[in-house]
Amino acid sequence: MYEKLISGDNHIDLTYCPSDLWSSQAPAKWKKTAPRVEMRNDGQHWFVGDVDRGMWNGVGPGFLPYTKGSFNHIAEMKDLGFEWNYFPGAKPRPTTPELRLADLDRDGLEKEVVYGCLMVNDLLDDADLRGWVDSIYNDWAADFAKRSNPNRVFPLAIIPNTDPAAAAAEVRRCAKMGLKGGDLAFKRMSPPLYHPAWFALWEACAECKFPISFHSTGFKAVRAPDTPEMEKEVFTQWRLVRSSLFQLDTMEVLVSVLASGACEKYPDFNFVLGESGVTWLPYVFDRLDTEYEDRAKSLGFKLKPSDYFRRQGYVTYQHDK
Repeated sequence: MYEKLISGDNHIDLTYCPSDLWSSQAPAKWKKTAPRVEMRNDGQHWFVGDVDRGMWNGVGPGFLPYTKGSFNHIAEMKDLGFEWNYFPGAKPRPTTPELRLADLDRDGLEKEVVYGCLMVNDLLDDADLRGWVDSIYNDWAADFAKRSNPNRVFPLAIIPNTDPAAAAAEVRRCAKMGLKGGDLAFKRMSPPLYHPAWFALWEACAECKFPISFHSTGFKAVRAPDTPEMEKEVFTQWRLVRSSLFQLDTMEVLVSVLASGACEKYPDFNFVLGESGVTWLPYVFDRLDTEYEDRAKSLGFKLKPSDYFRRQGYVTYQHDK
C-alpha cells in the first residue's frame, strides 16, 4: 500500500538564506545591526551586529564549516552530494527551489512544513529590529513557497515574540500572503507565554486557522564547563548532555500554553511542539492534571488540561519509539 510521507519539521536555517536578504532592504539605522554577510578569506560570513556568527551556506543552525567526521548525519548528506560552498555564486540546496524539490523527491516526501531561521530573535536585542527582520523573512518565505511548489512546500512565518498586538497583526498579514502557520520563539518572550496579554495572538490564530509552532531550541539550564580549557577537555561529554536534554525546553511551553487558558477560550486555536519528542508527554500530563486539581481549580477549566492538548495540540518527533 502506497503511503504519502509528509515531514512536519524541515528547516531553512539562517545560514542558507540569501546573503542580501536583509542588508539590501535595511534602513540606515539598521544597516550594521541587521543580519548581513561579509567576505572573509575562507568565504562569506554572517554577521549580526558586530558578532561573526559563522559561515554563509554553512552546516545547520551553528553556521559551521563542514568538518569531516563531526556528525554522522552530515557525512551521509555529503555522500549524497550535499555541498557546502561559502563563496559568492554558490547555490544553497535548502533555498534553491529546484534543488529543494529534488531533495524532497530523493527523501520520498510528498510535502513538508518548513521552520525558518530558528533563534534569529535570540540574536537581536532590539525588539523593533526583531519585528522587521521577521517580516522581511516572512515576505521572502511566502515568495519562496510560490517559486518552489505551494502544494508541497509550506514555510512557517516567524512571529514577533515581544508584542502580542504586533504578533497578531503579523499573523493576519502572513495568512493573507498564503502562509499556513507560524513559529513563535519562546526563550525571550515578554510577557511570559501564560500571560493573558497573548490572547490577542491566540484570537488571530483561531480566526485565520493559523497554527502556532514552538520549536525546541535547547534546554538552557544545562550546567556548562567552568572554563574554555575545561570545555575542550570534556567537549564530547558536554555535547552528549546538551543534545540528550535538548528537547526538554518544550515541557515549559506545553504547560504554559495549557495553563494560560488559551485552548479553553479559543477552541479553534491549534499549537505544535516542534522537534519536542513524544515519550515524555504522559509524565507531564499526569503532573499537570494532578497539580491543576490541587492548586489551580480556580482557573475554571471545563476540561482537564491534558484534554485540551488532545483536542488542539500536536507534536513532531524524530526517533522516539
